[in-house]
Amino acid sequence: MKLSPRMAVIAPALLLATIGLVPSVAAQTGITNTAIVAPTQGAALDDYLISRLRATSEDQRQYVREIVKLVDQNKLEKRLVLALERYARRKSPYFPLPAYERALRVEAGKRGVAVPTLKEIVARNGASAARAVRDSRFR
Repeated sequence: MKLSPRMAVIAPALLLATIGLVPSVAAQTGITNTAIVAPTQGAALDDYLISRLRATSEDQRQYVREIVKLVDQNKLEKRLVLALERYARRKSPYFPLPAYERALRVEAGKRGVAVPTLKEIVARNGASAARAVRDSRFR
């Protein structure tokens, strides 16, 4: 059986590689020996809740950040906040933030914690409050 010129070059190289005479090729991973710094708990919880609750506007994101501050201050338990997030997603899968806000106010009230409403967050932010009033006139 006659080998093609290409196979005549490849066959001996494969034979030597299987025997172990040719050093194997190792990919470069680019990983250094420095320690990988994990994001802080607050930032991870913040991003998680913003994406899972579908907080799209800046006011909604600010509301979620206020809740994360309460968790960081140990006024609310992290597991309660996450359990209510799962509840809100089951209750309203397309836009869970209003269900989350209502459930959190009820549960936080039982624990004696004052949680701001989304309307209070909008009222604190002057530019978005003015925009909300202006937009409501045209509807």
